Amino acid sequence: MKNIFTFSNLRLAIEVILVIILAATALSNYMPAQGAGEAAPEAPDALYWYQCNSPAVEHVAVFTNRVHVWCQTTTPVAGAPALSGISWFAFPTATDSAASSRFLSLFQSSAISGKYLWLEVNPTDTSGSSFGCSSSDCRRVYGAEMR
Repeated sequence: MKNIFTFSNLRLAIEVILVIILAATALSNYMPAQGAGEAAPEAPDALYWYQCNSPAVEHVAVFTNRVHVWCQTTTPVAGAPALSGISWFAFPTATDSAASSRFLSLFQSSAISGKYLWLEVNPTDTSGSSFGCSSSDCRRVYGAEMR
């Protein structure tokens, strides 16, 4: 019976394994990682909650570029800074139509039921001007809750 475990066979097996490892390492440097090319949205600096008073939502609207809600006044929650002169709150429709539909639904439900609406907002974020939310009296909404 012939012995297959010779030095030359062992050397050949090691060389094949090394070539496979080197090829896999080289290819991993050239292949993009999963999800590459999709930039993650930048997280806002500081989000705070505000209660929309009046006793609830006064005005809800939908446009091609945003959904928005108007609050007569807002009350800062848990140490949030005051929102002086800000009474409009909006979410863009172009970036995430499913999320904008959910915001619109919650805004409408709050208006119909007369329940308070809590809005998660970055008071210094004026990026909403890119979708029709004026930087002087409107802020982008990152979250909402009906209470």
